[in-house]
Amino acid sequence: MPVIDGQKLSRSIRDELKAEVARLNRIPVLAVVLVGTDRESERYVNMKKRAAEEIGGQCRIHHLTEAATDEVVALVNELNRDPEVHGILVQLPLPPGVDQDEVIAAIDVSKDVDGFHPLNLGLGYLGKQVFTSCASAAILHLIDDYVASPRPRVLLVGDSLDLIKPLNSLLIGREYPVTVVGELEPWIDLSLYQVIVLEKGEPRSISSSVFRDGALVIDAGFHWLDGKTCGNAITDDFRSESGPYLLPVPGGLGPLLITMLLSNLVKAAGRNG
Repeated sequence: MPVIDGQKLSRSIRDELKAEVARLNRIPVLAVVLVGTDRESERYVNMKKRAAEEIGGQCRIHHLTEAATDEVVALVNELNRDPEVHGILVQLPLPPGVDQDEVIAAIDVSKDVDGFHPLNLGLGYLGKQVFTSCASAAILHLIDDYVASPRPRVLLVGDSLDLIKPLNSLLIGREYPVTVVGELEPWIDLSLYQVIVLEKGEPRSISSSVFRDGALVIDAGFHWLDGKTCGNAITDDFRSESGPYLLPVPGGLGPLLITMLLSNLVKAAGRNG
């Protein structure tokens, strides 16, 4: 069983969120700011809209095909003041010429359901963030479910602003011993760690044999190989009944990201209603 089904876990969490929305006296409303004409961004926004509606929420898409930084900030400020909007998400990446840091910093912290506001990220070091970034929230959920140790030793392999750095601050806030490396090096003994997040690596290059039994391995790599998506780990190596657990690619972290966004939205509706 050690390969974790991210789709199944995501459906279970969404069922719980749908029941929670039914108990609220309001409909959670997500406002999405989409800038530019990138097809992939449009596809992701539509996925988020369908997911919000699936649990009984609403998603209002504000699409600016062309805009300067001050125009996007003005729209964000308008949404900050709108009492009907519980959560605000700016779809990333923003087009060249639009200052991502300035736009994200303009979001009201109490509506920052993506968890990328600098105040939310900074409070993560203290474990006092208002909202947890979605990828980090998914991984923390898995640690709570699969790791028995109260203070597991963690290895983060990568350097991204949307996963590794926010997650590092949150784990420090939990007082976990954390090691961060940009890439896997030969001197790193993977068997020493109870939680390993593999953002950087070569496709299908890491076997289960290098990890300790019961370790939680989060594959956060993304590669296109032989006409299919894959991660850094050799997924089939993890299918025995014992050994380390693997959240694989595909079907692992990806399905959980939007679900954690919905969780933040429902929390925002409870706080901001």
